[in-house]
Amino acid sequence: MLPLFAANVMQLGMGVIDTVVAGKAGATDLAGVGLAGSLSSSFLVLFGTVISIISPTIAKYCGAGEADKCGLLLNSAKWAAGLLIIPELLCILACVWVIPLVSDDADMIRVAERYLYYLLPCVPAHILLRLLLSAFEGYGQTRPGMIVSLLGLLANIPANYAFVFGWGPIPALGGAGCGLATSAVMWLMLAGMVIIMQISPVQRHNLACMLARRKPNTQLCIRLLRLGIPLGLAVFFEIAFFRLLMLIIAPLGTVAVGAQQVAINLSGIVFMLPLSIGIAASIRAAYYIGRQDLRAFDSMVFTAGTLSLLLVAANMVLCYTCRHSIAACYTDDTAVACLAASLIAYCVVYQLSDAVQSLFSCLLRGCQDTAPITWICMITYWLIGFPLACILIRTDWIIPQAGPAGAWISFIVALTIAAVLYAARFIRTRKRIFLRRR
Repeated sequence: MLPLFAANVMQLGMGVIDTVVAGKAGATDLAGVGLAGSLSSSFLVLFGTVISIISPTIAKYCGAGEADKCGLLLNSAKWAAGLLIIPELLCILACVWVIPLVSDDADMIRVAERYLYYLLPCVPAHILLRLLLSAFEGYGQTRPGMIVSLLGLLANIPANYAFVFGWGPIPALGGAGCGLATSAVMWLMLAGMVIIMQISPVQRHNLACMLARRKPNTQLCIRLLRLGIPLGLAVFFEIAFFRLLMLIIAPLGTVAVGAQQVAINLSGIVFMLPLSIGIAASIRAAYYIGRQDLRAFDSMVFTAGTLSLLLVAANMVLCYTCRHSIAACYTDDTAVACLAASLIAYCVVYQLSDAVQSLFSCLLRGCQDTAPITWICMITYWLIGFPLACILIRTDWIIPQAGPAGAWISFIVALTIAAVLYAARFIRTRKRIFLRRR
């Protein structure tokens, strides 16, 4: 879990570097990169999550003593990943068409559009990198992902400065250069992952299987996409839910938007911990399912749940105690910091439900029961959470108009319902996998 957590935090750090460097280029560059990045990252996460279904599939093969099938699986996954490249490119191009509808600022639109065009070359590298990372994670090898993420983080700093401000033969591209820097760093990370695969005896064989000229196993490709697409859609629905609410809060003024951004950013950082535990648990769950070892499976679930709750409880105490100091780290504006501190108090409560739903959704991923994850996300976020948030933020129909706090109340309600539904589905799936076979 710890290498996964470190890798996730470093990937967040790459986004922070983009923001800082773009901000030094000017306010317009910062706004353009922020807008384009928020749109494009949703699709990068969507398609990356689809191909990540490889890791529990490999773990299941290993648990069943069928590790020899992993080469064929990865060869077919290569073709499935290739199929995802085209729709991901089209989605990023669609963002180019959407941006002029969001703002009338011509300079900001120009920066955002150029950023997205420069980001297009990263798409094949992003999909293939996610595939190779999943291959390692399926064997329980999470350190290579951490190493490659560190490589990307370190390379992202000089790459951003070179493409944004110019260096030698490289022209100054302004904030839009962050997109080209991301593309270059993504290909560098992919090259690093290939080198690590060649060093590892097991992964060297898998890499050879992937590169082999073999016709794809159509049924296996379809199965991978059938399992992975619901995961990608679920993540996309979740991201869209959180980001669209920012537009609902926007008319309340800059103080409300700034405070909400601080609280959302903090929640994203603290969420990396339960998410990393959940991903690790999903891999181990698939392994024990392959072994048909119910006792070890239940022990792992109990351990993961206990660890997640203990760490989240410590986080909750820390965030609540230091909420004013945390808010002050983000902004010098007293009004924004004060409101942000009050929202962080809601964020503290939110962490508990978020940790539980994250663990059980990841366990369902490990059980390869992915379709329910999509409809649970749809119901809790869009049929319950979003309407409730709109009512609480902008009206006094239920309680006096709550402003940004209404969004966090809706987060808590939606995630609590999601946690209950995920847990209920997991109990049912566990019985189906283990008990009915007996």
